[in-house]
Amino acid sequence: MSIMIDLPPTMVQEARDYATMSRETLEQMLVQCVAKELAHRRKVAATMAKLDALVKKSHGRLTEPYKFNRADAYPEGEYA
Repeated sequence: MSIMIDLPPTMVQEARDYATMSRETLEQMLVQCVAKELAHRRKVAATMAKLDALVKKSHGRLTEPYKFNRADAYPEGEYA
């Protein structure tokens, strides 16, 4: 498959120089970059799916949202 990317000439030259120093072609460098990004996105999606499943599985013990009450947190007379 052929894809055309329009880059500024200075960026093209810098990318070619970097690829040459890395002993790979510009095409190989771009393919590796895209492959890394896609692998990262798959890993993030899998982790988020695990988190969502865990949240759905654990219902929690509260029947209504917790509301903090300072009087419940400290015994009578302390820190008053």
